[in-house]
Amino acid sequence: MDAVRIEGMEVTADSTTISIRIRVNYTMRYDGLQVNTHVYDAKGIVRFTEVNGRQVSMYRLFMSRDEVDKAKGELILKAVIEGKDAERVRIRASIIQEHKEVEYDENVLSIK
Repeated sequence: MDAVRIEGMEVTADSTTISIRIRVNYTMRYDGLQVNTHVYDAKGIVRFTEVNGRQVSMYRLFMSRDEVDKAKGELILKAVIEGKDAERVRIRASIIQEHKEVEYDENVLSIK
């Protein structure tokens, strides 16, 4: 199994909300998990609104190792796309240790 893996991404029928499932299985030392997004071909941004049922409002999500361990390495995120005409969104989940990326996974989601 990969150290960090984006296992699923879904977009709602109205193309405004994204659900993301990430699994972390990294046994070495690390500080946390960072999730970034990039909207291709449009002026837009993705805002995270929920992490494992807890309401948040962040454009760049960082979860400490303690939070990841508490969730048993399984994270379910919800996000909204702010802006118009987004066709593709890249999602990148990175394990961070001492300000450096040590492992990552990324996927591109087609919106329309």
